[in-house]
Amino acid sequence: MQPGVDEVWEWNRKSEQSSPRVYIKHIMLTLLVIVPAAAYQAKYYYDGFEPHFFFVPFLVSLLVGTLLGRAALLKQRLKRQGEQFRAIADLAQEFTYYRTADGTYEYVSPACLATTGYTPDEFYATPNLMDRLIHPDDRALWFQHLGVTHDCCDPQTFELRILSKDRRTVWLKHICAPVFDEQGLHIGVRSTNLDITQRKEDQARIERMAYYDALTDLPNRRSLVRRLHKHIQASSVVDNEFALLFLDLNRFKHINDSFGHSFGDRLLGKVAERLKNVTHDKGMVSRFGGDEFVILLMGVNSRSLAQNMASRLLNELEQPLEIDGVDLRVSASIGITFYPEDGGDEETLIRNADVAMYKTKRNGSGNICFYSSDYSAEAARIVSTEGRVQKGLLNREFVAWYQPKVDLASGRVLGMEALARWQHPELGMIPPGDFIPIAEETGQINELGQQLLEQVLQDMQRWQELGVTVPVAVNVSARQFADSDYCDAMVSQIQDSGCNLSRIELEITEQVFLGDFDSAIEKLQQLRSTGLSIALDDFGTGYSSFNYLKKLPIDTLKIDRAFITHIDRNWAEYAIIKALVSMCQDLNLDMVVEGVEAEAQKKALVMLGCRKAQGFYFYRPLTAKGMEELLMKQEQNGWYEPV
Repeated sequence: MQPGVDEVWEWNRKSEQSSPRVYIKHIMLTLLVIVPAAAYQAKYYYDGFEPHFFFVPFLVSLLVGTLLGRAALLKQRLKRQGEQFRAIADLAQEFTYYRTADGTYEYVSPACLATTGYTPDEFYATPNLMDRLIHPDDRALWFQHLGVTHDCCDPQTFELRILSKDRRTVWLKHICAPVFDEQGLHIGVRSTNLDITQRKEDQARIERMAYYDALTDLPNRRSLVRRLHKHIQASSVVDNEFALLFLDLNRFKHINDSFGHSFGDRLLGKVAERLKNVTHDKGMVSRFGGDEFVILLMGVNSRSLAQNMASRLLNELEQPLEIDGVDLRVSASIGITFYPEDGGDEETLIRNADVAMYKTKRNGSGNICFYSSDYSAEAARIVSTEGRVQKGLLNREFVAWYQPKVDLASGRVLGMEALARWQHPELGMIPPGDFIPIAEETGQINELGQQLLEQVLQDMQRWQELGVTVPVAVNVSARQFADSDYCDAMVSQIQDSGCNLSRIELEITEQVFLGDFDSAIEKLQQLRSTGLSIALDDFGTGYSSFNYLKKLPIDTLKIDRAFITHIDRNWAEYAIIKALVSMCQDLNLDMVVEGVEAEAQKKALVMLGCRKAQGFYFYRPLTAKGMEELLMKQEQNGWYEPV
């Protein structure tokens, strides 16, 4: 058993105190040998007393005893220092060793067991054992280090991995220096090894947090930019073309608002898995943010290859999936750019792919779009419009206009549809097509809808006081409908105004059903139970299905203008409207035909039994004041008949 540090220091103290006794001991021993010999010689070889026979041996005894005492003291100190070093090194947590030039270990600290899984005895029994522990990926570094150590006097410090006895990977900070003898010959190596595995794991964890998305475990935006930067830099040496796909989920905001953020997070996790399943090692999938993903495809420089991968991604996403008992079908839009033709740096490439993605969202024709330089100007216009819309909302520049719905037989106004108009102080009247889609994308539609409803309720309150109240239809977008708080807030807003809920009709489109059909039906039933009427707008376009009509709690079907463009001479249009009239009568649904612009269209509709319509043939949209004057005129002339 080796002495502890305290024992060694106590031994050191006592040894220093006993140093004079060591000298006296060796002098006395020398005198006991030399002086009797001198006395014996003097007695038998000389008759008289010869002093030098006593003084010379005495002096020799002092000298020899002193030298022997000094040697013993040095040996004692050397032993003490060795024990002192061992006591300190043995208690240290660092794995320390001394290895001779032939690989034999002369000292190995007990900490080797915790670090490597091997005992000191196993090191002593196995020369060069350390060489066998080096991780395969670090062997070249290790043997290069060994060669340098033998030829260099300077200490070396570097990091490497070893495989412990139980095959764990252990990171070490290896500090070593060569040992030379008095002639300058290399005789060994002394080394201290610090276990830095935990630090390395912490660094890796921080690195992953910095460059990977916690929700999907995909590379994040920062990781994508770093990867792109490396590829672009490498392109100066080798040809390094690639494609970038910017993917955004359709209607994810609606799903998130309908089912909650936890549901949305699980959906994003499944989307990430599907994207990785398609790309495998063909590309890098990253989560850019929210419901946006960017896919880097190396070596792809043709539209056909990029479109093929984009189509595969979309097809995979559109496969049915189930989360918490809810069946969903997810779709997405993809914008594509190529390096270097669509951008020479990572920021430009990503921005242009984003622009192309939004282009396909706005067009609604297909889900894949390749970037064109013309899109940048359009994107800048959209960003500018978004800022102006926000300013317009703050200044309350948006106003409600109204388009009458008329009775085809008498021409009297039976109701009206409220429409948004933007009265810009500098640009004048801006049509809704220039700002409604942008407000939808940015979420500004909620505040815009609230301001318009406030104006509508004020106008209705004024008309009611004049005795000319008629039903008013208010458009509700899919973005508004998906907001869990919007519908309740709207009902409260109407009730607080004092207006009769039965005089308000909500016009919705099929977009509100595409997220979750059952949830949409439940919400419509709740709204209808308050007294509000529900109209399905633009019927016959998009994915409209007759299946909706037997399930949806609606009161009115609005027929899109596309079905009456040539109804006076197109038999197919005539037959479709005829069938719709009969169907609405059987289902007890009110029916309104949109977009009537000619006398021939009106006559055909009358012949088919249509009762209500709206369009430029009857009235263009009117201001609140113009609508009020029209209603008052009907009242005075006896045209108006309360519905």
